[in-house]
Amino acid sequence: MKEWIYIVKDYIKSVHPLIVFMLLFLIGLFVFWRGCAESRKNRSSVFDIFLISSYISLLISRIVYIVLEWKTFSLYIWYWLPYEKYGDKIYLFRLLPWRFFSIWDGGLVILAVFVSLLLLLTLFSLVVKKWRWKHMFFPIYFSSTTMLGLSYIYTGITSGFNTWIYRGVVLIIIMGLFFLIFKFIYKIVKNPIYEKYILGYVGTLIVLLSSVYIVYLYLSDQLSIMEDVLVGIFMVWSLVMSYFFISDLRKARVSIKSVSTVRSVKVG
Repeated sequence: MKEWIYIVKDYIKSVHPLIVFMLLFLIGLFVFWRGCAESRKNRSSVFDIFLISSYISLLISRIVYIVLEWKTFSLYIWYWLPYEKYGDKIYLFRLLPWRFFSIWDGGLVILAVFVSLLLLLTLFSLVVKKWRWKHMFFPIYFSSTTMLGLSYIYTGITSGFNTWIYRGVVLIIIMGLFFLIFKFIYKIVKNPIYEKYILGYVGTLIVLLSSVYIVYLYLSDQLSIMEDVLVGIFMVWSLVMSYFFISDLRKARVSIKSVSTVRSVKVG
């Protein structure tokens, strides 16, 4: 059993971090697109905002990582060329400022990616696209949280099968629970209005429970001030946007029917 674990660990560690990032992105994109498809959002717009938000989130996470690990970065010298040549070997992006951009070395803060992705997707959905929040809340949260859970699992495996694996598995199970509940309610509830409200309230409950779980995971560890701020932002986002979702869900939809009455006129 231990040999099998070591084989899996070595194989996953041999995979380039960029490939892992791309895989996580594709999974998150699929979850986001699938959620947006329920409200028939334009596919190109869905892909665009997720791609842009993910790219900016990676940059923000890299900046946060550099700030937190500045003591390590400050040990490197500055050199104007992005490569070094020693004999027949060429090394790329090892010195400053080029090392700042070597995002493929895995130097990212997962929490920063998660929080910034939530905020950016919210911004693009509400401000740029002006989509209804009741249509976007679940796709944004569940796609981002799915990526977060998978990141925990990857981190746990590459770090020697530590507790982050189990934390990630629990988070993925919570996400899967919503999917199962969605399918169950969809089959047994025939009234679309009741279905909408039941899914909305149950989904919000799962969002809040999983948010509490995520906050607990981070607050139980020793964090930097910047990470504390990110956790606080996430807490505020979860509470405020859950409230706005319920408010948008409960808005009365008034349909006005126009009835045209044609009267017969007798002439002569």
